[in-house]
Amino acid sequence: MRYCEQCKVQLTGAPDRCPLCQGPLAGEPGEPSYPQVPPQPSRLAIRWAALVTVAAGAVCGVVNLSVPSSGLWCLFVIAGLATTWLLLWVALRKRGSPTKVILWQLGLVCALSLLWDVCTGFHGWSVNFVLPIFIPCMQLAIAVTAKILRLRKEEYLFYLVLSIAAGLLPLLSLVCGLLQVVYPSGICGGISVIGLAALVLFRGSELKEEVVRRVHF
Repeated sequence: MRYCEQCKVQLTGAPDRCPLCQGPLAGEPGEPSYPQVPPQPSRLAIRWAALVTVAAGAVCGVVNLSVPSSGLWCLFVIAGLATTWLLLWVALRKRGSPTKVILWQLGLVCALSLLWDVCTGFHGWSVNFVLPIFIPCMQLAIAVTAKILRLRKEEYLFYLVLSIAAGLLPLLSLVCGLLQVVYPSGICGGISVIGLAALVLFRGSELKEEVVRRVHF
């Protein structure tokens, strides 16, 4: 890293002179401090995947119309393919922040599972099983991702708090009496309460600082 004896500052990259005093620099050049650009997905692969998706939907539609007595099951296939592409699109758009991707996927999966349940007559499988099982898995995914990638607190702490807050929602369904199966939501709520307590007790100051910085008050 370059160092200016006169200004007492360190400089990254490989400048020839100090930008403050234009004097000579000591030390060896460091690596350029350019931001890391996430790799771009292959456009050709995405186009082929889109073509295969359209072909699959078309084939299912033709087969379904050829056997009309079987019901409009092709709509479920097409909706499933559209859901997959929506999740993939969000993952690609937010790929610069892995924890943000996980949080977005959490919100989308919860919303889409509720929508699917309502559109198929609301049998309760979304609130009884999908939400209380999927939310703790995403909480664990954020924590593990932050640990493996050694992320700074600014890159994961706020998203972890939001995922824990989402884990309290199944308790609301439990209180409102919307559940036929209670124990998954109870376990999810218990995990979320324990996780929130651990954050407050062990990282309370950092948590407060990050929340204040994010919500600007």
